Amino acid sequence: MSNRPGARLFDQTAEFLRSGYLFASRVRRAAGLEPDSDSPVPIRLLGRSSLLVRGEEGVRFFYDNDLFRRDGAMPAFIRGPLFGAGAVHGLDGDSHRARKNALADLAYDDARVAAFASCVSEELEEMLTTLARERSGSVYDATTVAFGRAAFRWAGVPVSTGEADRRAHQMSRLLDTFGRPATNPLAWVERARLDRWATGLIRGARDGSPGGHARVAADSVLAAIADLRDENGALVSDHTAAVELQNLTRPTVAVARFAAFAAVALVEHPDWAQRIREATTAAGRLTDIPEAVAFAQEVRRVYPFVPMLPALAAVDTEIGGCPVHRGQRVFLDILGTNTDPNHWDDAGTFDPQRFLDVTDSEELAAFIPQGGAGVRTGHRCPGEKIAVTALSATVAALCRPGVEISDDADDLTFPWTRMLTRPATGVRLRYRATATT
Repeated sequence: MSNRPGARLFDQTAEFLRSGYLFASRVRRAAGLEPDSDSPVPIRLLGRSSLLVRGEEGVRFFYDNDLFRRDGAMPAFIRGPLFGAGAVHGLDGDSHRARKNALADLAYDDARVAAFASCVSEELEEMLTTLARERSGSVYDATTVAFGRAAFRWAGVPVSTGEADRRAHQMSRLLDTFGRPATNPLAWVERARLDRWATGLIRGARDGSPGGHARVAADSVLAAIADLRDENGALVSDHTAAVELQNLTRPTVAVARFAAFAAVALVEHPDWAQRIREATTAAGRLTDIPEAVAFAQEVRRVYPFVPMLPALAAVDTEIGGCPVHRGQRVFLDILGTNTDPNHWDDAGTFDPQRFLDVTDSEELAAFIPQGGAGVRTGHRCPGEKIAVTALSATVAALCRPGVEISDDADDLTFPWTRMLTRPATGVRLRYRATATT
């Protein structure tokens, strides 16, 4: 494939679906680019001429709000079940700024993050208690439940433990099914069910119906979302508020995928497992363990989660000598940027040490596992602090004495061609509480 601007390209949508996370690296090789080249690559997806970018320059370009818009960029078959109709992800301009700041006030605020840390720590302790009783389980299934319970408690959602578990599993199934044509209809089914449930919560909080307003704390996330306003100060619809309530809780459930990958990495790096075990034991807690945070960040850097993100050019522009025309779709290579040899020493090596001395990982332009640029000014996920808190606490929990993570090949491998991917077993484990726990 030629990398000349304007070169005639065959549509590569089928190849993208076949290649999954390997697509970007394959098209770069086919374009004759060296592994360390960050040159943009013309591609053709969904019947349209597009451009693939990566690296710090690509990140700055992609997140320039004067050059790009998000409305209509994500294909509807992905956007619909994953984010929901009217979600912040598809907004631009003043609408986006107002919505994003409202969500950041809830998910990015340090006091709110601290409240989540308390919830997730308690739920992970309960997860270990359950594992000790049942003797075995899987990291993915166990953390799906723990993260779901923690997210709903944090948000002030009035649900029983049983319903919290059911909703968390629904969100998990949505994430398992939305990215593949054969299972995408199932994701739409889960989206419809979750929308009905969340809309009922919003209506209950708004109108004070039995079981609704009376059970919703005035200072809760749910109460704030029930009062969500647009850029003109008008109350958003019940459905839009319900969608954003899910967008503040479902991404936490999605961290279970990173938790499974973290378990794999702990097996493959026992020296770090021991180091984290000692630090966690000395601290006597699961949260705010520097070694566990560094390990979690390296998991987010190296393991596959989001493959690419799209935007539509709002004006004619160019990058690296490659023209971009108004309306053209540009894709940001997330995994390729996170492992770009131009920005990371020994980029392909798993080394949490690289994050130990980093004060603010969000200042690293080439570290974009959940989006880049500023939380309030760009499109970075406002729940990133919560995601890191959940994952790092899980890393600490998995290093607890008595936890045995399976080292079978089935637990340590996963398909790079499937989106979203994870080990099929969920990574099996056993836990036998010890006297030193």
